[in-house]
Amino acid sequence: MRLFVHGIRVAGSVENAAIGGSGAIKFPDAPPVRRVPASYPHLAGHYAKLDEHPRAFDTREELQDIARRANLPASFTSKQFSRLAGRVRRDLAAKVDWQATYSGCDLEIYLRGFAYEQKPAYGNDRSDDQLRAVMHGNSSSAPPHGAAIVAARAALYAALVRAGAAPPAGAPSSNDAAAFANRILLAWADHGFRDEKGAFRRTEAEYCDLNPDGKPHVTQFGTFNGALTHSRGVIYSVHAEDLLLGIAALTRDEQARIDTFHHNMFDTIRAIHNQEYDINMKWKYSDEVYNNQFVGHLTALLSISRLFDDEQDFDAALDGGDGSRAVKLPWIELFDRVIYGANDTPHLNVTPNSSVDPLKSHPAFSTTIVAAGEINDRYRHDNPAQTIGYPMGSLQGLYMAAELMKSAGLNAYIYRGAHGQSLEMATSYYACFAKYAGFAKVITAENSGNCPDAAQYLGVIVNGVGENILIGAYRFPDDADLIALDAPAKANIAGSAFSPEPILFGKWRD
Repeated sequence: MRLFVHGIRVAGSVENAAIGGSGAIKFPDAPPVRRVPASYPHLAGHYAKLDEHPRAFDTREELQDIARRANLPASFTSKQFSRLAGRVRRDLAAKVDWQATYSGCDLEIYLRGFAYEQKPAYGNDRSDDQLRAVMHGNSSSAPPHGAAIVAARAALYAALVRAGAAPPAGAPSSNDAAAFANRILLAWADHGFRDEKGAFRRTEAEYCDLNPDGKPHVTQFGTFNGALTHSRGVIYSVHAEDLLLGIAALTRDEQARIDTFHHNMFDTIRAIHNQEYDINMKWKYSDEVYNNQFVGHLTALLSISRLFDDEQDFDAALDGGDGSRAVKLPWIELFDRVIYGANDTPHLNVTPNSSVDPLKSHPAFSTTIVAAGEINDRYRHDNPAQTIGYPMGSLQGLYMAAELMKSAGLNAYIYRGAHGQSLEMATSYYACFAKYAGFAKVITAENSGNCPDAAQYLGVIVNGVGENILIGAYRFPDDADLIALDAPAKANIAGSAFSPEPILFGKWRD
């Protein structure tokens, strides 16, 4: 509507004259504000304690079922198990100093050495020479990349062999793989994440994020150092310890040392998570706090809690808790804010578009609508791989958390957020692009017309969708659309250069 502004009368009968520009300016209709519920729905079920290990991402019965399927000739599980065995064999034989660790403040070194395996990593990557120097590694060996993931992969292989999976010809023994995983965990438990006095680094102030030139890496929050790197690594170190305990591959002393490491990691992640949330909420784009990073924080907190069978800490990460155990952005709130429901409206406090053309709008692009199942990380539009890659990271983390909850007696697979959203809804939304554009293909106007809000994703790559379709088809067996995409997703994953994901291994149909 037009805005009319008149000057104030100065005396007597002087007219209230319109000021310059009156009637020429229009105010748009205010966009609808997304409804925030007074409280969030709770999950069905009650926390169930479990005395034995594993009890986090897998149970003994689940490992036995995966092992049985690994022995079925030509099954997808048998093929993936062979890939897993081959990768563990190469890791064992690799000329890598797996005992090398890092105790400085730089999160980029932890990202590369402990938490993230692929090279080059996104962000401020380091050369092997730089890593070897700061990790004090053997000069004749390569430094470790993603040591926590490597340990989880070896522990999973060892546990599956103990559960009855027949090792392929030339594959390592269960004992060798377990001992290898054990050495990696103990190295980081005893020496990683320490300050100059040997104490564990437990606060955000004790970390830094440096560029390769040694200067601080500055983000929208200045030099604040978040908990993402800790979280993305610790879910794998937890998985590894849990599996090793399940096959009695740790002595009491070894378990105590690794337990101390994970207790410290829990306190560190929770403290930085809460601090990071407060900072995000003061930012002008505060709705971007609902993203893959905080999904990672919560998955890590839930996994550590389940490792120790700590119901109070588990419930705090899930529902918020109170007092010293409080988690300021718990899972039930994040779930409702990171996934859109039916007939939903967009978050408003997000990075604005820099162009009306999605192919030119960086680092963000959003439309004025949202579709049921879309994930808030869609606002990341820095490059073609991130726009769907980031939401798929969020969705995978939510599936990992759902697996934790399942073993703990809570059902995230039937859960509905305050806006009616669900894991199945989110998986189905992105599966549409895999169906019409194709796995690992670029989304265009021509190949995505059947997918809601496709304009958001023009020019980006359909990546990371296959892994979520597999577990979606596994956990939602009545979803015909996901079942129809199961075989193409498996073909895409089978041809991938990436190693099998250890946490969700076997969570698929055979």
